[in-house]
Parts: sequence; C-alpha cells; structure tokens
Amino acid sequence: MKNQKSVLSSIVLEQLLSNATCLEESLISKTQQLQVSAQRAELLATTALRIRRSLDPITVMQATALEVRTLFNAERVILYRFSPDWSGVIIAESASSGIPSLLGKQISDACFARDWVEAYQRGRVQTVHDIYDDHLSACHRDLLANMGVWAHILVPILQDSPYSLSDEPIRASQSSPHLPKLWGFLAVHECSGPRFWHPDETDFLQKLSVQIAIALQQAQLHQTTQNALKQKQEAEQELKALNAKLEHRVYERTTQLESAIASLQSEIQRRRHVEHILIQKNQLAKVTLDAIGDGVVTTDVHGNVLSLNPVAQELTGWSQKEAIGQPACKVLKMVNDDTQEPVANPLLQALALEQTVLLADNTTLISRTGQKYAITDSASPIRNHEGVLQGAVMVFHDCTPTRKLTQELSWQATHDALTGLANRREFEKQLSELIQQAHSGDDGQHALCFLDLDQFKIVNDTCGHKAGDALLKLVADILQIRVRSTDTLARLGGDEFGLLLKNCSLEKATQIAELLCEQIQAIQFSWQKNVYRIGVSIGITVVDSRHHNMTSLLSAADSACYAAKAKGRNCIQVYRSDDAALLQQRGDRQWKNRIQQGLEDGRFLLFTQPINPVSTNNPKQLSEVLLRLTGEQNQLILPAAFIPAAERYDLMPVLDRWVIKSFLSQYQAYLKTSRASAAEIENQIYTLNLSGASLSQGDLLPFLRHQLEEHHIPPQTICFEITETSAITNLLQASQLIAELKSIGCYFALDDFWSGMCSMNYLKNLPVDFLKIDGSFVQQLTHNTTDFAIVECFNHFSHNLGIQTVAEWVEDHETLCQLGQIGVDYVQGFWIAKPALLNFNRR
Repeated sequence: MKNQKSVLSSIVLEQLLSNATCLEESLISKTQQLQVSAQRAELLATTALRIRRSLDPITVMQATALEVRTLFNAERVILYRFSPDWSGVIIAESASSGIPSLLGKQISDACFARDWVEAYQRGRVQTVHDIYDDHLSACHRDLLANMGVWAHILVPILQDSPYSLSDEPIRASQSSPHLPKLWGFLAVHECSGPRFWHPDETDFLQKLSVQIAIALQQAQLHQTTQNALKQKQEAEQELKALNAKLEHRVYERTTQLESAIASLQSEIQRRRHVEHILIQKNQLAKVTLDAIGDGVVTTDVHGNVLSLNPVAQELTGWSQKEAIGQPACKVLKMVNDDTQEPVANPLLQALALEQTVLLADNTTLISRTGQKYAITDSASPIRNHEGVLQGAVMVFHDCTPTRKLTQELSWQATHDALTGLANRREFEKQLSELIQQAHSGDDGQHALCFLDLDQFKIVNDTCGHKAGDALLKLVADILQIRVRSTDTLARLGGDEFGLLLKNCSLEKATQIAELLCEQIQAIQFSWQKNVYRIGVSIGITVVDSRHHNMTSLLSAADSACYAAKAKGRNCIQVYRSDDAALLQQRGDRQWKNRIQQGLEDGRFLLFTQPINPVSTNNPKQLSEVLLRLTGEQNQLILPAAFIPAAERYDLMPVLDRWVIKSFLSQYQAYLKTSRASAAEIENQIYTLNLSGASLSQGDLLPFLRHQLEEHHIPPQTICFEITETSAITNLLQASQLIAELKSIGCYFALDDFWSGMCSMNYLKNLPVDFLKIDGSFVQQLTHNTTDFAIVECFNHFSHNLGIQTVAEWVEDHETLCQLGQIGVDYVQGFWIAKPALLNFNRR
C-alpha cells in the first residue's frame, strides 16, 4: 500500500510539474504575443505620429519599411506604387544584407489589370507561404521568382482621393467605379525559403496600410493647400499689377476718348458729306441700271430675289414687287437650248462657290409668259467691305438674234443652201471620221457613193437656172426619203451628190444605189409645159483601211462614177482597183495634176496653124491659135492627151482663159513694135477656141471685154471659135455671147459642124461668121460621093445665110481642088501648113 501511494505521488508530482511547465510555456507564449502586440501597437502609434508630423510620405514609407522588416524579422519589405497603365515602380524598400535590392525597379504584370484590380480594391490581401506549393498561376509564380520571393504578404494601399502621389489619375474599374482607388501595395518578402504568415501579421499590415493611405492623403491635401495658397498669392500680385495697369490705361483711355470725341465730331460731319455724295451716286447708279440694255438681278445670301432692273423684269415676266423674296430659281427658269433640260441657276452656284460663274452659251431663259430668250450671262457673289458674303448679282443679255444668226451660219457652214443637204465640207468631215475608225480597227462596213445626174445640164441650160434649182431640190428630196436616217447625203457641187452609207455592206450599198437609180429615172420633171427625164450615174467604193486618206477614197468613188457614166449613163459602177475603165479614170486624174502643175510651171505653149483662103481674091488670112503642153522631157504633148481630163475635171475654163490672156499679151507686144499697116493688121484674123464649160460661166463676157480693152487689141482681128455641140448645149448663152462680141467687132466661127448631127435650124439662130466643116467629111471627100454631097450642101446652106466656110483636115492637093470646085472659102490642114510655135513676125 505504501508503495502504491509512493508511486501515485510520483505520478501526481510529474503531472503537476508537466502542468507547471505547460503553464510556464503558455505564459511565455502569451508574454511574447503581448510583446509583439505591444510592438505592433507601438509601430502603429509611431507610424501614425510620424505621419501627422511629416508631410513627406516617401520618408514615412522608408522608415515604415525598415520597422516592419525588423518587427517581422523579414528579409525584405517594399512599398509599390501603380502607374495609370497598372505597371508600377518600387518607391520604398528595406532589405537584409545579401538580398538583392528592388528599389526603383519597374514591374509589369500582364494579367493584373484584367483579373485582380477589383479584388484588391475590395481589400483583398494575398498571403503566399510557398510560391511553389500555393497553386499560383504560372505568370504570377514567374513574376515572384524573378523578384527573388519565396513567400510574401501583399496588402493593398487604398485611397479615396482621385489623385496619386504623382498627381496622375488612378484608373478605377469600369465595372465598379464607386470602389476606392488602388494606389499600390505594401509587401513583406521572405526570400530564402517558405514561411507561414500569422493572421495577426496580416491584420497588422492592413492597419498599417490605412496609416500609409492617410499619409498619402495628408501629403496630397497639404500639396493642394500649398498650391492653392501659392496661386492665391500669385493672383493677388497679378491683381495688384492689373489694377495698376488698369488705372494707367483708364487715364490714357480717358485722354484718348476726349481726343476721339473731337475727331468723331469731325468724322460725323465728313460722313454726312460722304453720305450725301453716296445718295447722289446711288440715284445715278439706279438710273444707269434702269437704262442699260442688260438684265440685272440681285439676291440675298439665301438666293432670294432682292431686285430686278426693268430689262430683267421684261425678260423674266416678273415685276420687281412680285419677284422680291421669291427664290431665284423660280424667277429665272433656264433650260439647255439643245436638250431642253433645266440648267443650274448661276446665282445659286455663285453663292455656293463664292466665285464668278459663267452661263453656258446654249442657255435659254423661259419667261413667266412662256416666251423664250437666248441669253448669255455671268453671276458673281456680293461681299461687304469686310469680305463677308451678302448675296449675288446676275447680269444677262438677250442674244436671241445673235444666237439665231450664229445657228444659221453654223447650219450654212455644214449644209447646202439650195437643197438643205450636207455640204462638201461636212460630208468630207464625216468621211474622214469613218476612215479613222477603219484604221483604228473598227470592224464596221461602210460604203461611199458618188452620184452624178445625167441630162441635168440640158434642163439647166434650156430652161434656165431656176428650173435647174427646182430639179435639184426635187432630186434631193427623193434621195433623202430613200436613204436611212444614219446615212449622210450631201450635195458636193453642181449636179453631184455624195452618199455615205454607215454600217452597210457593199452588197446592200449596191441594192440601195439601184433603188436610187430607179427613183431618179422615174422622175418626170415638168417645166413650162415641157416634161424632162434625167438619170443618175453612181460610183460605189468601200470605206476601209485600204484607203489611207480621204483624197484617195473620193478619187476612187469619182472614178467609178465616171466609169458608170461612160457605160451609158443611169448605171452603177463598183470601184475595183484592177478595173480597166477605172484605171483610165486614174490616168485622167494624173492628167489633172499635170495640167495644174503645167500652169504653175509655165509648161503650156501657144501654136498657130494658118487657115488660107481658097480664092486669091480674098484678102483676109486666118490663123487658129492652138495649145500645146511641154512634157518633163521637153516633148510636145498634143491636146488630145490632156483635153479629156481637163473637160472631166472642169479645167477647160482655166485653160481657155490662160490661152486668151497669154495670146493677147503677146499680140499686144507685137502691135507695139509692128510696122505693118492698119489694113494688113485687120486682114489677119486669129481664132481662139472657147469650150462649152467656158460658155456656161456667167462672167465670160465681162472677162473677154476686159482683156480686149486692157491689151488694146482691135476686136476685128479676133475670132472666137466654139464647137457645134457646145453651142447647142449652151444655146442661150452662146447666142447672147456671139451677139455681144459681134457688136464690138469680133468674129465667130462654129467648129465641127454636123459632128453632133444637130438640126440646121440651130444654125439659123446663131449669127456666126465662119462655119468649120468637120474634117471627118473632108478627109474622104475625093473618094466618097456622100461626103462630097454633104460638104457641098453645107457650103451652099452657109453661103445662103451669109456665112463663110472653112474645110478642115485638108491633107492633099486633090482634096484642095475638090473644095475649090465646091466653093469653100477657107481650108485648113497639114497640106496647107502644120501648126508652129506662135511667132507674129513669121506670118
């Protein structure tokens, strides 16, 4: 029992000792906790006191960092401040020796702004015991590892002020704009290994962050107060300076005003005088505006009418009272003369562009009554003396007569006045455009037709030009009806027409030409109870790239037309480059150029061939003046080679006049030096040929009169010779010409008589002096009794009319004898004399 008690006592004693030990350890732990709490409380109090005594938050933060590291026995304490983009910089630090310093380090966390800002604004505290064990994100763990952190406490520093220490705005969360501003962090780092953080430590750091926020707020308020005080002091100083300046300026201004009042009174007097002058000028301007021949309209800046002068009122049909306040586009209604579409109002354009605007030339003004006026105008903005836009003015002129005349002139420039068809100029312009299209690769087919009326000259010469004009208009109307609207029909001159068939094949063009031939042939032209029929010869050529220019194309069509006329008239000829007839026409065209060049180069010569009297009792001697051309090799070219081309291309009048002027000029020179008697001169008669083309020219008689007078040539020494065919074709003109020239003393001869098989009745109406019997009847006179009888008949008939006869082509003595038996007066031919170069001294 005693042993049991002893054992029990030992157990109790051990239990008491153990309890005492636990109590002691608990007491020590409580004591330590109280000490730590006391230290923390002391640090909070010290920090709060330091904050209230200091206005330098950086100093407070640096001291706080040191004390926290000491209190926590930590390896590093930092204070971190955010920038507006949520990157930041460490502005205060306390670190143990051997621990890398982070002071001034820039830190940027890419995911912070996206994931953590609002949580820290709500007071979140992050405690990390071990970055490798606390399930941190990879980017967060890498960030802490790069800073050398193993464990840490991160406490937010929140501010209610909208400004940070650096006066930069702190960005609040868009989702919670009422949350406090996050200034930065207070962080305690353990760098050498993991560490468990006590909740009291976290609580302490949160309370400490509040004190730091107070320090920041206090510094900010102090700074704001200091700034406000400084601004107030500066404002007071500036106000004093301004007051002083103001007093000085008031004094100066008062002095200036006193002087200005005196000047103003003088200026008032001057302006009253100027106003009086301006009123007079305005009255004069109004009178002038009312008197000018142009319409004038003014508007305000909105385009509403302010005024119209009398001309504008007359042209628009609006009175000024009715027009004022109306929109300009309502008063001035203008359209395009070609399209009748409305045109933009120039007044509104001038206001919009603030510059002068000219109206298009083809503008028509439609008045309120519906009257139309062609106008030209300009509109300009109106500005005051400061350059501010006040409105616009338009000046317009009634150019209706001028535009009508211009349109008429334009129409006349492109149309034939008689038929109303396109003229040669317009036709060639359109043809040139088609040629360009053909050479530019256009695949369209076009055709050119050259039309020459047959037998038109008979109507024109027999019935007169009035009948010819009426016939041409009738033909033009018929042709115009039969061609398409896309084709171009033109009068090229005289009785020649051109037809341009656009987008038309050669086959279709030939069909159209045949239809036109039928229509023209069917015409029965009635004039003065006589009915005439005509025809048309048509040459056709294709418009394509083979013709390099318009001249070659027209030449091809002209050649084809001439070939059609040669085939018997009222025919159609399509141009082909290998056609023999067309090749002949090409030769004629070459002769045309040679004739023109020969005239320019002086290659034409005058020859004469004597016409001798058969009877020796006849004192008068005749000589026919003949024309020759000198070739490039100085060879003589006879008229038979070039006269057909000259007739074809209307060059005969030019050659006739050249012969007359050249002969009379040489004759005049001879007469000035000649010693021949007047009787000898008068007994020598020179015959000059006139073509039918010359007879048809209205100015031939004045030309001949002028030449005879200018060269002082005795008219009785000149005989003009025309062919029977020319005389009959131009009967009226020939009769008048013969009568007029015979009245001044000239002679007349009729050549190639009976070659045209005309009636002798015509001869009774032609008062000629000589009748030249065609050589075709003389050549076989000695072997052909019929020719003998015809020549004898002609001679007898002519002598009964008082006309002397001349037999041509006398080639032998026997023929000469036969002609003498018949009683022919004169003979001409190689048996008598061959033609020789003109030489008056060799007679």
